[in-house]
Amino acid sequence: MADSPSCYPRLRLSSLILGCTLISLVTTLPGQVIPVSEAQENPLGMLTGSVTDLVTSQPLAGANLLVENTRHGAATDGQGRFVIPKIAVGSYTIRVEMIGYRPQSRANVHVLPQSETVLNFALEIQAVQGEEVVITGRFFESAKDAVVSARSVNIEEIRSDPAGAYDIQRMMEALPAVVLGSDQHNEIIVRGGGIGENLFIMDHLEIPNPNHFGEPGASGGAINVINTDFIERIDFYAGAFPARYGDRLSSVMDITLREGNRQRFQSHVEISMAGFGAVIEGPVPGGKGSYLGSYRKSFLDLVIRDVGLTAVPHYSNWQGKVALDLSPRNKLLFNFLGGVDNINLEGSTIPQTRGIDNVLADGRQFSYGATLKTLLSAKGYSLLSLGKSLWSIKYELFNYLPDERVQVIYDLDDQTSDLVLKGDLNYRLGPSMEVALGFNQGWGVVDRNSLVGDDTLRVYRYGISGVMEPSYVTSLDTYYDLLSTPGLLIVPDTILAIRDGVRIDSVSTNRRFSAYAQLKWRLTPRWELILGLRRLHMTANRASSWSPRLGLSFALTERTRFNLAFGRHYQAPSYYALYSYDKETLENMSTDQVVVGLEHLFADDTRGTLEVYRKNYHDLVLEHAETTPDSSDIYGGFVNAGEGQAQGLELFLQKKFTRRWYGSFSYSRYVSLADDPREGFEGQTYSRNSDFRDLLTIIGGYKIKFMERARYLEMKRSSWWPWVSWLPFMPADELELSFRYRMVGGRPYTPKVYNHIVRRWYPSAGSELNNERLRPYMRFDVMILRRFYFRKMNLVTFVDIQNVLDRDNQWDVIYYLDGTKEIALQYRQFPVGGVQLEF
Repeated sequence: MADSPSCYPRLRLSSLILGCTLISLVTTLPGQVIPVSEAQENPLGMLTGSVTDLVTSQPLAGANLLVENTRHGAATDGQGRFVIPKIAVGSYTIRVEMIGYRPQSRANVHVLPQSETVLNFALEIQAVQGEEVVITGRFFESAKDAVVSARSVNIEEIRSDPAGAYDIQRMMEALPAVVLGSDQHNEIIVRGGGIGENLFIMDHLEIPNPNHFGEPGASGGAINVINTDFIERIDFYAGAFPARYGDRLSSVMDITLREGNRQRFQSHVEISMAGFGAVIEGPVPGGKGSYLGSYRKSFLDLVIRDVGLTAVPHYSNWQGKVALDLSPRNKLLFNFLGGVDNINLEGSTIPQTRGIDNVLADGRQFSYGATLKTLLSAKGYSLLSLGKSLWSIKYELFNYLPDERVQVIYDLDDQTSDLVLKGDLNYRLGPSMEVALGFNQGWGVVDRNSLVGDDTLRVYRYGISGVMEPSYVTSLDTYYDLLSTPGLLIVPDTILAIRDGVRIDSVSTNRRFSAYAQLKWRLTPRWELILGLRRLHMTANRASSWSPRLGLSFALTERTRFNLAFGRHYQAPSYYALYSYDKETLENMSTDQVVVGLEHLFADDTRGTLEVYRKNYHDLVLEHAETTPDSSDIYGGFVNAGEGQAQGLELFLQKKFTRRWYGSFSYSRYVSLADDPREGFEGQTYSRNSDFRDLLTIIGGYKIKFMERARYLEMKRSSWWPWVSWLPFMPADELELSFRYRMVGGRPYTPKVYNHIVRRWYPSAGSELNNERLRPYMRFDVMILRRFYFRKMNLVTFVDIQNVLDRDNQWDVIYYLDGTKEIALQYRQFPVGGVQLEF
């Protein structure tokens, strides 16, 4: 079995650099725009934004903001807003302080020429022990109600990620709990869980799967649809999350989008390997709000066509947001997210097609909605949202049989819609007590038009044209000898079993209702308790469940905390499983999770966490074929037959961007097992597909501000500079170098043996599941990001070289219909680059 080349093209780095830096070359030629460091007047920008209370969302008047290492600063007005004008362009650290609240700092904030950079801060009340303040790191912003396993990131951290490719799901791989399905797919697998276990929330609206080329029941795809330029912050919960979140087993990604510029029109264009993108923003008429819009279209068909790849993905997406101030206490938000994609795989050799040669796929998704935010007195606020999601997916999967007939495996035309009314109330009862209440009422419609093709199990005879008449071949070695012989004849013969094809043309509905209550109580300055309870009811499977949640945190010292969280989490089966053709009613799946951890603050910008956890899975939905020891069983359908457990230890050390560098170290050791559901294997366990065992990630980055160095400014005045400045390794006004090293243990898999008599691959009868592993995965990525400041615009170029060492990382085993097999590889050395122009 030989390793195959990667299923995606390898592009020459020289041609990539030339294309990605073309705009940089043009703008530095003589007679073009003069960089800021050469201008007679240094261009200026401004900072604006707001400061609010994290719990009540009330504006905080009198908060002080300081641009570190400058004389610039401001105080918030009665509406909690601030303006810091006339700041020299560049990157800064912004600090905000207010008596009674924990100070907060945000690093690597970019001030752009003649532009407004918006920053919004949400401050926590400061815990006090007598006259002694319990210190927490001002660079680490807290995820709301999180006790364990949570991380908050902002847009600058996303942009600096050397391997995320501006994809918010890929960036989460920096956490010790997270692994992706593969380089080619951004499905988040958390703590030994499965696919489709992550919840996405965007500005209080639920998004089923914000990815191009997604699959039914999954929460990932090839490329994330959400434009990272819209993001203000992301709160990611990797387990035991609070009661305000539900209907997912493993994790939550809560995305807060920024608002558009309220002062002036701004635009942003980007050209990269992936395609073209544009962002526009500005104030609405009357000055009582703002708008933000974007469009992106792939160029992969132009890039890949020249290297001869027949399967080219096409995709485009749109996103928009409008914010309107109805009154000082009421704000209305409108959001829209949409994407279309299609691909045609002919003679496919990628594992995702599961041995099917030809795949036609077409997808469309749209999510939109409105959210009303209302400030209630001075102690709380409410959110009320009405949103709708539409998802259309078409699949046509087929093979060409030896007798040249077309075998239709699956033909799917699904349209799913969800209408969701959602409300939350957050209220501070007193200085040490907060309460949160909420509900979620959903109405779902599934319009299915699908065909599961006939499946005929038959015997085949083999011969050689003009040499040997077709006959039965009993020896597998003899078959392989014939396979390499010219003129091979393959003749279908006796039928052993038939599964008739099934066509579904139905419309199904579902109502989902959930509600929660949560109490957060600071018992003493050192003890904090969070209690929650959530209720879920589904009409499709008539299932109801109660989910208790508990969080406890204790400050051992000024810089060290002990944290504990427990939760029972339920998730309804996917619509794809609920309305499968066997129409069997399925129960809700569940996990019981316990997390215990220590958190230590080494400095204001450096924090470490050590956590151990255990997850027990119940009633997981499996395909019926996974529950029988008969390897030739061709019955379809789904059953609640999955039980399992995952437990592990995680270490995470992170230094935020200060003193021009940042870095993180994460390591996880875990075991994820499942009870063998096959009859006759009771009491046995096997490794789940997500049982990678070891995860290690090291990330680092350093920024050099050449614009502050006299020698750089002198070099830029030389006659030769315009002709070499476009090279990616040349200095820039600001240059950032970053890297990521990733190691993942080998994924387990079940080897198969070929039955040439029926021309099918099967696991060995009675064999243990997932008893072999692929080689460990290792990848080293580097990114060079250069920023140039001009009088009226800002230029950013980046080159991100993934898998620098060109390691052959195994993806999966491909089993071909003729009895041959090979290893498919993940991305080889794969450079990604682009140019961004902001004005």
